[in-house]
Amino acid sequence: MPDRPHAGDRPSRSGQALSPLYSLYGDRSGARLDFVHIEPLRDRSELFDWSIEPHTHAALHQVVLLFGGRVEVALDEHSYDLAAPGVVVIPAGVVHSFEFEPDSAGFVLAIAEAHLDGSPIGSSLRSLLFEEGMSVGLGHNDVLATRLNVLAGEIMREQESVDIGRTATIDWLTRTVLVLLARESSRFEHSGSGARSSDLFRDFQNLVEHHYIDHWPVAKYASSLHISESSLNRLCRTVSATTAFEIIRARLETEARRRLIYSPLPIQRIAGDLGFADPSYFSRFFRGRTGLAPREFRAGRHTVPDRRG
Repeated sequence: MPDRPHAGDRPSRSGQALSPLYSLYGDRSGARLDFVHIEPLRDRSELFDWSIEPHTHAALHQVVLLFGGRVEVALDEHSYDLAAPGVVVIPAGVVHSFEFEPDSAGFVLAIAEAHLDGSPIGSSLRSLLFEEGMSVGLGHNDVLATRLNVLAGEIMREQESVDIGRTATIDWLTRTVLVLLARESSRFEHSGSGARSSDLFRDFQNLVEHHYIDHWPVAKYASSLHISESSLNRLCRTVSATTAFEIIRARLETEARRRLIYSPLPIQRIAGDLGFADPSYFSRFFRGRTGLAPREFRAGRHTVPDRRG
C-alpha cells in the first residue's frame, strides 16, 4: 500500500498538510514506482500488525484483492466490512484505512494514474472504477474471484522475473484485471440509450470533480456538455434520483467534511480554499447540509476519524 514521498503529508491547495501521503504505505525510501506494483497483502499489513492508519496516495490508484480473511475498510467517511473474496478499489486522493483480520490473504495492486492516460481504454476504466472508492464482495461470483486470484499471481511472477517481454506482460495482465473489475461494476448497466445516459452522466461527474470548488452554476455544466440545463437535470434524476445542483453541492459538502477532519487549517482558510469568499456563507452552507456548524462538526470528530468507522 504505496511509499512515502518527500514531504510525508498530503498537501492541500494552500500547501498545508492534510493526511499522510504515500506512494507504498510505510516505505520511507521515496523510491519511484513502476507503472504498476503488486505485493502480497501479508507483506506490508503484517508489519503494521494488520492495522493501516488513514492515509492517501497522489496520482496512484489501488486495488486490494482479498482472497482470505476479512477487513474493515474506511474510504473517506464511508466504512465497509468486507469478507473474502472481495475487492476494494481506492482512487487516487481518497483517504483510506484498513483493519485486517490477522492472516488475511490477497494482493495489493497499485496503478499509476498516468498509466491510464496511455491506454486506449483508460478513460473508460477511470470512469468505471476510479471515480470513487468502493468495496465489492465477490462471494456471488466464484469464477471471477478465481480468475482475479490467478491473474494477480501471474503479475507477481512477472514482476519478479527478468524474462523478455516482462513489462508488456505485466501491462496486459493488469489491464485484464481492471477490465474484469470494470465489467463487474457495470453489470447492471443497459445498452442503447441507457449506456449513452450513463456515459453522459459520468462526463458530468468528471466536470463536477474538476470545477466544484469554482462554484460553477448548473447552466455552465450543461453548456460544457452541450445539452440544456433541463436535460442535465432530467439526466441526473434518471440516473441518480436527484438534481444536478444537489450532486454539485453534495460533492462540495464531502470535500468540506474531509478537510475539516483531516486538515489543521483554520475554518476561515478552509472556506476560502473551497471557494467561499465569505466564511459566514460557508458556515451557513455547511450547517444547512449537516445540521452542524463547521466548528461543531470538527470538534465532534476531534479532527481524527475513527478507523473502525
